[in-house]
Amino acid sequence: MKLASRSLLLLAPAFRSTFALQSVASKAGAGVHKPVGKDGEGEYTAATKGCFDVIDAVTPVILEEISKQDTLSSRAYHIADFGTADAGTSLGLLSRMVESVRKHNNKDDMEVVIHYEDQLTNEWQSVFRHALGLKEAKDAYGKNIQTPIALGNVYAEACGVGFHSQCYASNSIDFAVSFTAMHWLSSCDVVSLAGTPYMHAARCPEAPKSEKEQATNDWKAILKARSKELVKGGRFVSVNFCVSKEGYFLGQTDNGQSMWDSFETSWNQLHKDGIIDDKEKQAISFPSYYRTMDEFLAGIEEVGDFKVVSAEEKVIPCPYRKIYSAGKTSMTEREYAEWFVPTTRTWSHSTFQSALNEDRTDKDVVMAKFWENYVSLVEKNPTEHGMDYVHAHIVLEKL
Repeated sequence: MKLASRSLLLLAPAFRSTFALQSVASKAGAGVHKPVGKDGEGEYTAATKGCFDVIDAVTPVILEEISKQDTLSSRAYHIADFGTADAGTSLGLLSRMVESVRKHNNKDDMEVVIHYEDQLTNEWQSVFRHALGLKEAKDAYGKNIQTPIALGNVYAEACGVGFHSQCYASNSIDFAVSFTAMHWLSSCDVVSLAGTPYMHAARCPEAPKSEKEQATNDWKAILKARSKELVKGGRFVSVNFCVSKEGYFLGQTDNGQSMWDSFETSWNQLHKDGIIDDKEKQAISFPSYYRTMDEFLAGIEEVGDFKVVSAEEKVIPCPYRKIYSAGKTSMTEREYAEWFVPTTRTWSHSTFQSALNEDRTDKDVVMAKFWENYVSLVEKNPTEHGMDYVHAHIVLEKL
């Protein structure tokens, strides 16, 4: 089969030893977050419609930053999408970036290389099925999303090193983006909420010191890596989860019930029903951290190398609840619950499952019951349940 302008390359560093391989894999955070669904099916994109709205909100800013960059005479333009997951949610943005780059450089056939990055255990078949247009992607409103490959002279590559480390050669990336990814910590070793009812550091009266320190070190490592990779004048747009000045964070705003409270209610129901024991009830500890804007900016100042073009907090309403509450669907309460709940499952399922005792042989059955508990909870009062997104939108220029 001939693939015009469809260059595929799975990149990995040249390792000198098994120890080196294990070291990089550890830094990559491999296994901290496990994708849900079968590789190649693109379940993340299919069930995570809110990410399309998140990316749409920052798209004008990204296109404006491209227009400010120096033009290129001959070489290809390089874009890196860090923490891409299955690559579906960023397709539309990347297509528009390719078009903007070509317009800015006054070259309709300019070559553009898109570097897809994620952990080595990512669902890479889904990445390439989306990138090559073999798997259709649609946003929450049913709109088909164009793949940038279809524009011609666009090349796709993949890297499984992990964004906590340098992933690409120094001075090789013109524009880096990351959406809803860099809250994941580089290691599970510091996760310390087991034995408490909090589940996540954002819910604690005060975040555990070990997780806060790991998040601080991780953010500085991320910035140092991006600084090496970016060319002078290159941009890094980070749109990642935060705790806002109002105390809002993912799924917990002043709109409806807290998603985290719903998680807790649904999980505790398993305990009431005698399905999980006392230890399992309080064994949940998400290996992620939602930084405050002050924490983001402190890391940027310490690392240096960047000019802060802009930094702001934004709340993006849950599109599922938005569509349902507006009466734009004929769904029943049950149908809405079955439509909405999977968007919370895509990123949390593996963490809940890891709380179950290792010797259990019925983990899939238990998890199915947990998600049914959540669906039943949402069904009782659909408009109270959603997952609002709370992000820090940060635009950096490499000095």
